[in-house]
Amino acid sequence: MLCEKCGLQPATVRVVQVENGFKTEINLCQGCAQSYSSGFVGGFDLQNILANMFDLPKMWGKVTAVDDRRCPTCGSTLQDIQKRAQLGCSDCYDVYRSELDTLLRRIHPTNRHVGKIPAVSHAKVRMQRQIEEYRRKMEECVQTERFEEAAHYRDEVRRLEKLLAEGADES
Repeated sequence: MLCEKCGLQPATVRVVQVENGFKTEINLCQGCAQSYSSGFVGGFDLQNILANMFDLPKMWGKVTAVDDRRCPTCGSTLQDIQKRAQLGCSDCYDVYRSELDTLLRRIHPTNRHVGKIPAVSHAKVRMQRQIEEYRRKMEECVQTERFEEAAHYRDEVRRLEKLLAEGADES
C-alpha cells in the first residue's frame, strides 16, 4: 500500500483521528508521517504520551536519593529510569525488579499475557487456557451444586493435563 499523501513511498504508519465522534484513518510513509505529526503541538512523542497517560512519577512514588544502585551493564539509576520512563537495558529488569513489579501491577493488574501467541507453542498454550477455563467452569458448577456437570469438567481437565504431560497435541 502506498502513502495516501505523497503516493510514492510505501505506507508504514496509520494515523487514526476521532473528531466529533467520526473516525478517519490515513496511511502514510515515514516522511509524510513526520511532517503530519509536526502539525500537532509539541509533535508526537510516544514516551511522553505514555508517561502522561499513566502518570508514571505518581505511580513510582517518591524515589529518594538514598537508593544509589546502578545497573552494572548500562549504569542507569532508578532516578534515571523514572525520569526517562524507559529502562536503560534488559539487565535493568533484574536490578530494579521489585520496583518494576510494583509499578507494572499498578498499570496492568496481571502479569500474564493472553494475546497472540507464537504458532510453535500455540497448541500447548491453547490446551493450558482450556484447562483454566474448565477449572473455572467446574468451580462455578460446584458453587451452584451442579455436581454432574462439574464432574464432566473435572474429567476434561484430567484428560487435557494427561495430553499436556505427554506432549501431545489436542485433537
